[in-house]
Amino acid sequence: MSEMKDKTIEMLHHNEAIWELYLANRAEQQTFDFYKDMKPFVDGVKETCDAWLALVIPWVNTARPTYLGEAQLQQVADNIQMIAVSAFNGKSFYKHFNDHYQSVEYTLKRVLEKAP
Repeated sequence: MSEMKDKTIEMLHHNEAIWELYLANRAEQQTFDFYKDMKPFVDGVKETCDAWLALVIPWVNTARPTYLGEAQLQQVADNIQMIAVSAFNGKSFYKHFNDHYQSVEYTLKRVLEKAP
């Protein structure tokens, strides 16, 4: 499997972990330590996003897959990082959070389908 597919799968795993964390905090607001819990989690997501973008943007600009563009990929990275932070607040608006989660998942799955 290509490195780009591996990173895309890793992004999907992050997205699922974010969703699970949000649902857990929505059911029962958990206390967390910013430096022990939140910062490492969010930093890990950002690190994966940066590595993923470095692989996927050159590919999308060269291969020009249908329905995928550089701006859309950048939006995925922005959205997943935003919901990674919001997941720690179970009081985040559900529809807004869910829309971002599903948008990230949809685009990542399109990348997996079209990636070499």
